[in-house]
Amino acid sequence: MDISEKLTQKSLQEILIKIYMKGQESDKIEVKELIEEIKQQVISAVNTAK
Repeated sequence: MDISEKLTQKSLQEILIKIYMKGQESDKIEVKELIEEIKQQVISAVNTAK
């Protein structure tokens, strides 16, 4: 599966904004947690683009 074919610039921007907002809302958030969230968001975006 080629992620670049399924993940548009707009969906990637939306994912990054969501992650940024999550990081801003939390006083203490681990990088590991943010990376996992990014991974889940990307997988979700790719799966819905099928």
